[in-house]
Amino acid sequence: MADTITLPAVKRIEGHGRVSLFLDDRDRVSGAHFDVIEFRGFEKMLEGRMVWEAPLITSRVCGVCPVSHHLAAVRAVDALYGVTIPPAAALLRELLHLGGFAQDHALHFFFLAGPDFLTGDGTGSRDLLGVIAAQPELARRAIALRRAGQRIVEMVGGRTSHPVAAIPGGMSKAITAEQRIELTGLVESMRETASIAADTSREATLRLLDRYPEFSAEPVPYVAQTRGHEFALLDGEITVLNPDGTITERFAAADYESHIGERVLDGSYANSPYLRSLGPDAGSYRVGPLARINIVERMPGERSQALRDDFRATLGRPVHAVLAYHWARMIELVAAVERMSAILADDEVISPDVRVPVQRGVAGVGTAAIEAPRGTLIHSYEADEVGRIVKANLIVATTHNVASLDRAVLDAVAGTAREEALSDDSVLMMELGIRAHDPCLSCATHEIGRMPLVVELIGADGSVIAEKGVAQHG
Repeated sequence: MADTITLPAVKRIEGHGRVSLFLDDRDRVSGAHFDVIEFRGFEKMLEGRMVWEAPLITSRVCGVCPVSHHLAAVRAVDALYGVTIPPAAALLRELLHLGGFAQDHALHFFFLAGPDFLTGDGTGSRDLLGVIAAQPELARRAIALRRAGQRIVEMVGGRTSHPVAAIPGGMSKAITAEQRIELTGLVESMRETASIAADTSREATLRLLDRYPEFSAEPVPYVAQTRGHEFALLDGEITVLNPDGTITERFAAADYESHIGERVLDGSYANSPYLRSLGPDAGSYRVGPLARINIVERMPGERSQALRDDFRATLGRPVHAVLAYHWARMIELVAAVERMSAILADDEVISPDVRVPVQRGVAGVGTAAIEAPRGTLIHSYEADEVGRIVKANLIVATTHNVASLDRAVLDAVAGTAREEALSDDSVLMMELGIRAHDPCLSCATHEIGRMPLVVELIGADGSVIAEKGVAQHG
C-alpha cells in the first residue's frame, strides 16, 4: 500500500499539483512529470457569453494575477472590433498592469520562493515567519511594497482584486491630478525596496548556482513579447530566442496558432504548448522573467538597464539555469517601478479622453497577448455577429512552462533509487525547481478538488508503488 506523509513546504506555490516519478527496470527514476490535477473550465464557460463580458469573467481565472487576465481579455476584444484606444487609456492600462505586476513579483520573491534562500543558513523556518525572523526590515519593506502595488491596482482598476476599469474601447474612468500625485508617491515609495530586492536576488541566485551549478540548466528556446528589442509587458510581437542566443521568430499574437501548437497531456488538465517549427517533441520552451531578460536588449530605465547588463555580464546569454529566474524577476520589479514613474510623469495620463465608441455587430476572431508576471499570456475569442462567444482559447504562462517544470523535477532525482527519490533532500530540490518558475496552477487549469502536491513513484509496469504527499485534510 502506498505510504502517504505530509510535505508542508510544497504549499508555497499557487494552486495544487502532483509530481509523478517513473522507475525503470533497474528500479531507478528515469522520468518525471509535473501534473496539474485541477480542472480547467473557463474556456467552456465563456462559450455563449457576450464577448465584452470576457474581461470581467476572466479576471476571476486567478486571484493572484487577475489584472493580467483582465487586460489580455480586453485587448482581445479591442482586436476583434478593430479598436484603437486613446493614448491616455493606453497609459492607464499599462500603469494598471505594472502595479499588479510589481505586487505579484514581490509576493513570489519574498513570501513564496524567498523562504528557500532568505532565511539564512537554512536552520530557520522555511515560511513567511522564517523570513520575518531572519530579515525583519526586508520583510517590512516587502509588505509595504506589495501594499503599494495593490493600491495602484485599486486606484486605476477600480478594485484591489478582479479589476473592472478596462473596457472595450479604453477605460471606464480617467484619473485626476490629485490621484496622479498619490500614485506618484506610491511608485516612489517602491523604488528603494525594489532596488534592494534586485541586489538581494543577485546574491541569492549566485549562492544557489554555486551550490547547484548543473541543476536544470538544459539549453531550451525562450519566448516573450517585446517591442522590437525593448522590454514590453503589455503589447508588441511574440519573439522566439533559440538556445544559442539567436532570434528565430517574431510574430503577432493574432498569428500564434501558426507558430505555437498545443499537445494534450495524459493525466493532466494542462496542455503542453510547443513551437511548431521544432515539433511537439523538441519544441518546448520557457517563458517568464528569465525568457524576457534573455531576449530584450533595452530596459525602461537606467537602473533596470544596468541590472540587466550585470546579469548578462555575470551569467552570459542566454542563461539556462532555472534558478536564475529569481534574479531576472527582481530586475523586472525595478523595471516596472521605473516605467510606472515615466508614465505618471507624462501629462497625458490625466487626460479625460480615455474611451472611444466600439462598433459591434461584426463576427470574427480577436486575439491578444500580454506578458503576465509568469510569462506570455494569450487570450483568443471567436464571436458571432451579435457578439456571442462561440470559441475561446487561453494559453497561460504556467502552461507554456510545463515541459520545463518536468525537466526541473527530473533533474532533482534522475537515476536515484526509490528511497532516495522520496528523501527530504530530493523533495527539497524538486520544490526548489518548481518554485523558481513561480507556477500558477489555478491559472493553468481550474480547481474542482483540493489536492495539494503529491509525489508518486510509478514502476516499470505502470503501477503506483509509492506516494508521498498531502492528503485532503493535510
